[in-house]
Amino acid sequence: MARGVGERPERSPAAILSEVEYPISRDDLAQAAAEADAPAEVINFLRSLPERIYTSPNDVLRQFGEAGARFGLFSTHVRHRGDLGKEAFETRAPPTKT
Repeated sequence: MARGVGERPERSPAAILSEVEYPISRDDLAQAAAEADAPAEVINFLRSLPERIYTSPNDVLRQFGEAGARFGLFSTHVRHRGDLGKEAFETRAPPTKT
């Protein structure tokens, strides 16, 4: 997938976002990429997005970070939105007195 300098932008998953009509489902987005002869890794990346209806390119882009982590593109330490603020509410063991 396009991540480095010098790679063609059309190899990026974001390239298809301006080529489709919204609203669009995840599967239709992946199908549009396949019909546009996108590389297999781009199609698979789009298939890794949450299954839902997307209303705009920005709606899809919001999911790219988490999908990238699930797809193994970024750090293996993934903090999903559902975990935000979790530490503030988790109970921690009080420090032991010595």
